[in-house]
Amino acid sequence: MSKYSNEFKLMVVKEWLSGAKGSTELVQKYGIGSDYMIREWRDEYFLTGSIGSTNHKTYTPEFKMQVINYYLSGHSCSETSRHFAVFPGTTIANWLSAYRIFGYNGLKPKPKGRQPTMGRKRIRPLTPEQQELADLKQENYQLSMENAVLLW
Repeated sequence: MSKYSNEFKLMVVKEWLSGAKGSTELVQKYGIGSDYMIREWRDEYFLTGSIGSTNHKTYTPEFKMQVINYYLSGHSCSETSRHFAVFPGTTIANWLSAYRIFGYNGLKPKPKGRQPTMGRKRIRPLTPEQQELADLKQENYQLSMENAVLLW
């Protein structure tokens, strides 16, 4: 969840583009963390025409690897973000840390949804043969226990 709404970001970028105020003045006026954020919002607006897409993009592991290689070849995170139009720029840092920890498998998409509960198994009714076998096993167990008590 973003600290600033997409409408707020767009308003700040448009105010900066109008030329009325510079980025440092806007930081002070709206209490934004730093002018770096305004520059990142500006870059996203220039490249995509909007800020904060509502539909979440999914990227292939091959594309993520290409972005990581570009970043590791000496480009900054913001440069890489602008070059590949991946916003926010911290996404690239997340991909890089997943790659460093898990390798290429860390770039593959994770399964969505809730994981099944461990140990829960579906109970299926036994066939007559299976029921008879279970009864015989139970009877055998009881008889062996009685025999053990008598021998003791």
